[in-house]
Parts: sequence; C-alpha cells; structure tokens
Amino acid sequence: RIQDEFLLNNLRVQKSRFESYSAVDSALYEVEAILGSVDNGHLGNAMTNFFNSWNALAQPPVNSTLKQDVVSSANSLVTDFHSINSSLDDLEANIEVNIQSEISNLNRLLEGVAHMNAQIMTSESNGEPANDLRDQRDLLITQVSEIAEVSVMEREDGTKDLILAGRTMVARDTVTKFQSKYIETPNGYKMTIVTQGQHQAIELSPGKLEGLLTSRDVHIKDVRERLDAVAKSIIDQVNGLHIQGRTANSSGQSFFIGDSMQNIEVNPTLESNPSMVATGRTTAAGDNSIALAIADLANVGVGGSDTQSVGDEYRAMLTVVASKRNSFDFMVQNQMNVVSSLETKMASISGVSLDEEGSNMVRYQNSYNAAAKVISTVQQMYDTLMNMI
Repeated sequence: RIQDEFLLNNLRVQKSRFESYSAVDSALYEVEAILGSVDNGHLGNAMTNFFNSWNALAQPPVNSTLKQDVVSSANSLVTDFHSINSSLDDLEANIEVNIQSEISNLNRLLEGVAHMNAQIMTSESNGEPANDLRDQRDLLITQVSEIAEVSVMEREDGTKDLILAGRTMVARDTVTKFQSKYIETPNGYKMTIVTQGQHQAIELSPGKLEGLLTSRDVHIKDVRERLDAVAKSIIDQVNGLHIQGRTANSSGQSFFIGDSMQNIEVNPTLESNPSMVATGRTTAAGDNSIALAIADLANVGVGGSDTQSVGDEYRAMLTVVASKRNSFDFMVQNQMNVVSSLETKMASISGVSLDEEGSNMVRYQNSYNAAAKVISTVQQMYDTLMNMI
C-alpha cells in the first residue's frame, strides 16, 4: 500500500470540480436544445411570424381578412411560450430526480466509509495494518468526493472522519445522513441540504450534487426570468398600443392577457371574434397606425430607436445561454485534463509498472538459470569423484 495523501486529496478536489462543471454543462446543453439557436429557434420564428402578420395587415389597402392571420400567429406564439415552459418544467423535474438519487448515493457511501472504519479498527487491534480495507475505504471516499467535495481527517486509531461543507458527516463508525427539504426564502421556495434532525441549510462545496442544485436554482431560474421578461414585454407593449385602437365594434381591447410565458394567452374576445383586432386609432377604413406600430416592435422598442426590441431581448438571452454553455464546456475539458494528469501521477506512485515487472521477471529467470547451472556442475563433479573411488 503506497499512497501520496497530498496527491490523493488534490485528485479528489479536482474530481469534485469536474463533476460540478459537468452537471451544469449538461443542464445548459438541455436548455440550448429547448430554446434552439439564435438562427434557428422556434420561439424566435414564432415572434417573427407574429410581427410579420401585423406588417401584412398594415399594408394598404388594409385587408380585414388578415386579422385572422394575426390571431393565428399570436396563438402559435403563445403555444411556443407554453411549450418552452413545459419543457423547462420537465428538465427541472429530471434534475430533481437526479438530486434525490445523488443524495441517496452520498448517504450510502458515507455509511460504507463508517462501516470500513469499524472493520479497520477491529482488524488493526492486533497491530497488523488492514491494507485491503484501507484501499476500499479510500475508493469510497473518492466516490464521495465526486458527489460533494470532502475533507478527510485520519485519527490515531486508523479511522477517517469525513467533513462536508464544514460539518463532520462521518466520525469513526457514526454517520450523519443528508436529506432534502424545501423551505421558504425571500426568493421563493428553495431546496436545501440539511443534516438529519437538524433543519439547517448547508452550502455544499463543488461536486455533482452542487452542480445539479446550481443548474436548477441559478441557471434555469435565470432563463425562466429572462423568458418571462420577454413574454411580459410583448404583452405590455402590444397591449399598450392595441388598447388605443378602434374598430366598428370595439375600443380599448387588450390583445393579450397574462404576465409571463406560463400564463400568456390571446384575449378570448379577440380569438372568438378576430374582427375586433384594431388596425388604427380611428374607424377610418385606411387607418393602419396601430398595425404599423405593433409591427415596428419587432425592430424598435416602445421607447424609440434607443431601446431594445422584444426580438433583441430574446436574442440577447440566447447569446447569454450560448456563452455560458461554451464557458462550462471549456472548463469541463480543461478539468478533465487536470484529473487525467493527476491520475497518471497517482498510478506512477501506487500502480504497477509493466516494464519494471517485466525487467524483474527476466532478472529472476536469469538468476534461476545460473543457480541451476551451479547445481548441475556440482552434481557432475560429485559423480566424477564417486566414479574415481
């Protein structure tokens, strides 16, 4: 049993970071798949089609039959918002399943380390080192570090205590398990990791579990907030213009209802009667001022040329997601190289060198052949002597 404890602990730290980056990278990959790219995104296309339908309606002479196209394109936009919201819900649910699975794995591994501690204490009570058990325990601790970064403290009796997030989770053969609990915070309901029987939140160090929590509570939450802002911007800006419109049968109607991507809907009144979609501020047949203003929202914000359009808001969000994904993809690749380098160093210390073993085998074989030659020569000399007598 040959180990470099410093190198082993460093390897565990780097594996923790690798698993954390990998978890976030995987989640961002799924988010990208849901949203699409800047050039090929379903929601982006739906927004373009929506504003194009207003532009078509605004072209003189105003064709009132195109009002149905405006409502239809609006429904497609709403459907895409709801679809993305549902897909993000599914992604969060899948991450939650993985979180619960990793908590179970972590508790199982902690129990395994405590069990090994007990066996080592018993086996080494007679003064003989239990090297096999120690190797098995080191393997379990390394697996723990992949889920959550861990500090190790070895006692004089040969047992090892495991410290996670500043708390001693394994002390000799005693285990304090983790459990998940949802608590209300100023930022809404969030899940925290707490020790059994102690409802105190723990901020986990890097590892797969921390990466999953960060993916859900930071990165996906940020995407939701940005999409909600885009949906609310469309609702507010389109409604702000459409309520100024007039038709022969209505005035001051909101085009959308709701305030987020989850509950955005086309006004049921307009959906059931598209003729109430307003094209101008008056009932004059050629008034297209409202339709033109709404169509312009695709390129210019409601505050003028210096403000961001809703299309720009959405594209900016896609750029942020793509940038994050590229950053984490780079970190994953870089961390993989670091882990591989440390594993190679560990193998050079504690592993078996095939070249060295082959060289030793040749040396031992030559020694055996030489010894056999000496014995054979002595035997011949003895036989010759006996024949002379």
